[in-house]
Amino acid sequence: MSFIRRTLTVGLSTVAMMGAMVSFGSTANAVTTACSTTPDGGSLCLRVASNGYDISYYKRSGAAAKYDFNLYCDNGRWFGDEGSFIAVAGQTKTYVFRVGSQGSCYGKLLNGTTGALIKTTPKISR
Repeated sequence: MSFIRRTLTVGLSTVAMMGAMVSFGSTANAVTTACSTTPDGGSLCLRVASNGYDISYYKRSGAAAKYDFNLYCDNGRWFGDEGSFIAVAGQTKTYVFRVGSQGSCYGKLLNGTTGALIKTTPKISR
């Protein structure tokens, strides 16, 4: 009986430890970049940065245009960048929102002239 109890205890300990490792592994593999395709076939990406969230827009085609980045978070806070910018085809523009950890957030690419929404990124957490 003692041998069976000891074997069962060791087996349960091993299962608990494996469960903890799997939980840790899923945290270590958390999504740190989320991208979406823009209407011009370019890409809008949001990445975890050491001090906040890094958004980038790659303009694939079309005439030069004015754009603006914004960051919206599930905690109810939103952040603007330092104003609108001009992007031309083949160019990538980036901005780091130095806001620390705000939890789950997504980025917006806006028309810098009208303020109309062009595209959002999927959410990421920091």
